[in-house]
Amino acid sequence: MKNLLLIGIALVVSSMSFAQVTFTNQGNLLANYPDNSETAVDMNGDWMDDYVRVSANGVGIDYQVGDGTFNSVFYPVTIANVPNWSVAAGDLDENGYNDLVLGNGQRVSFLYANANGTAYTETTFPEFIFSQRSTMNDIDNDGDLDSFVCHDIDLSHPYRNDGTGTMTLDQTLIVTLDRPGNYAAIWVDYDNDGDSDMYLTKCRGGAAPGDPNRDNAMYTNNGDGTFTENGLDINMRDNAQSWSTVFEDFDNDGDFDAFIVNHDFQNRFMLNDGTGMFTDIIGTTGIDPNDLGAWENQAGDFNNDGFVDIFSELSKELYLNNGDLTFTGIDLSFDEGAIGDFNGDGFLDVVNNGNLYINDGNPNNWVKIGLEGVQSNLNGIGARIEIYGDWGMQIREVRSGQGFSHMNSLVAHFGIGTATTIDQIVIKWPSGVVDTYDDPDTNVQHIYVEGGSLGSDDFLANTINVYPNPTSDMINFSLNGLEDTTVNVVDVAGKIVMNTVISSENNIDVSSLKSGVYFVQMEVEGRQASYKFIKK
Repeated sequence: MKNLLLIGIALVVSSMSFAQVTFTNQGNLLANYPDNSETAVDMNGDWMDDYVRVSANGVGIDYQVGDGTFNSVFYPVTIANVPNWSVAAGDLDENGYNDLVLGNGQRVSFLYANANGTAYTETTFPEFIFSQRSTMNDIDNDGDLDSFVCHDIDLSHPYRNDGTGTMTLDQTLIVTLDRPGNYAAIWVDYDNDGDSDMYLTKCRGGAAPGDPNRDNAMYTNNGDGTFTENGLDINMRDNAQSWSTVFEDFDNDGDFDAFIVNHDFQNRFMLNDGTGMFTDIIGTTGIDPNDLGAWENQAGDFNNDGFVDIFSELSKELYLNNGDLTFTGIDLSFDEGAIGDFNGDGFLDVVNNGNLYINDGNPNNWVKIGLEGVQSNLNGIGARIEIYGDWGMQIREVRSGQGFSHMNSLVAHFGIGTATTIDQIVIKWPSGVVDTYDDPDTNVQHIYVEGGSLGSDDFLANTINVYPNPTSDMINFSLNGLEDTTVNVVDVAGKIVMNTVISSENNIDVSSLKSGVYFVQMEVEGRQASYKFIKK
């Protein structure tokens, strides 16, 4: 291990009518490590973004210390499947340390952290796959992370998690068209119905215009474990040799729009009308529709003005969002990389090819939100986060696998411009749980646990415990003398699903409830108390 002091060279971008954006190249962190599909994600559970690279000889991680320095650690392990195409991250076995799915031109493998994050083990799959974008998402919404990996040559590969982190190739997890040219998958709730859909960006080498192997596809989640391809119906079946697509709410109207980079015909800027129908408006955005050939395509609010910018391998590497569905392109000395906050200042930085590009920031304010799932997957991947204030609303989703190859931070980032307060944060978890937090602090990182806003904060919270939790049948109360107390059991939607009284054994029977998250509500000593429990 060693602490690396960072020495930089400023890369200055001129300021126009938008908030200034400048980066400082703080040099090569682990110069002797290959730059295979950089990853910007917390690997040791401290909620600070780390810089991860995987080589044939092991895993190199620059752990963010929090004072502008890093602990650089190399974990030697023979990697059979070096990820020269893509990496995605998430805690597959929910031991508190993130795992990786690795994709290259031959195979897919999963790289697991051990129980304390100090060693890694690779599990490979024998099937041939020329993998492009790899992703993690709870595809079947059973509370654990699955994986979907694009296949350039044939049918893409979905991997089902058995609940312990063991992955199995299972084409029934999501049935996609048996066609080649699958370049970049992204999970997004484009139709605002509360579940994750999957957009598949496609490019088939040698295919002529009109060839269906070039058709981008939207797999809309039907909410019952099945998906329907309807890209043509919503005007998202592009046939222009696309490489990757970003979905963000570029106009802050509460739905996700899309920007597609193409290698044939034109790039597209697809505006969502709020119902999940899209219209190409690139001609009015200020982005050159004929600036073709980009591979990477990502987004983030780099100047914290409250509007999401586009970061792509275009002639102008960063297109700053002017807030009116127009963009101003600026030049950078780098055009891709993994995105995270590598010095904890609330501004988005970039790592690429061993170099750390620190965002120099500006006076604008911000908030960051990390999630810890209970009923949902531990990372909260697939959750939608909304913030409300004087500006209106902004939305983000927590995603594993965006752009073409890199892995970005799992901490949601919002710029709020000159605003100094936030009225409310709303978190919509994959499980259906909705948490609401009023008047949160700004210019800080919040960590929210699923269901955390639904419990009681009164003095009884430390006086009475409910156990076992989770439970399959009985809920016991730790405070004696509660027999005959009336109890309501409430689901996450606020509906009373049971009304009963505490028995002489100081418990209640909840065996008739379906699996899920519930709250015991009762009055004790004239005060209202509420306790969360999970029914297995």
